[in-house]
Parts: sequence; structure tokens; C-alpha cells
Amino acid sequence: LAISSSYTPPATKWFHHSRIATSNTHGTGCTLSSAIAAHLARGNDITTAVTAAIDYLTRAITEGAAFKIGHGHGPVHHFAAKWHNTI
Repeated sequence: LAISSSYTPPATKWFHHSRIATSNTHGTGCTLSSAIAAHLARGNDITTAVTAAIDYLTRAITEGAAFKIGHGHGPVHHFAAKWHNTI
């Protein structure tokens, strides 16, 4: 289980989602914040934006789990919705 939170005064919103067992997590923080910003720019409220961003990142981590690139933490699959995993 993974938990994320969003604080918009006066309340904190908690988001519960599955944790994915992989070391391919390089860039997850940047990806999540960029996805949230993109959804806010489209006019979504913060709860909708965070929920959509978590869904996007979850898919990117899941699809990138099989990648064997370099040493250490590998990348997430940012284009999972467009490109099928061929690695």
C-alpha cells in the first residue's frame, strides 16, 4: 500500500493506492508533480488532478517494471499509454 497526500487549506486529502514492487522508480517524483500540474492546467480541481496523476504514474511504473536499463534504479515508462512494452 502506498499513500499520498494533498494539503489544500483547511483539509488534507489522502490517496491510497497499490505499491508496485520494482526498482524502476527513477523520476517518479518529477513525473507525479508534472502530471498533477498538467491536469491542473487543463482546469481539473486538485483532487481530480492528483487522482489522474497517480493513475498515470501507476501505469508508468507497472509498464516500466520489466525494463533492464543501466545500473541502479531504472526509468518508468512515460509513454505506456501510447507504446506497448516491447523490452
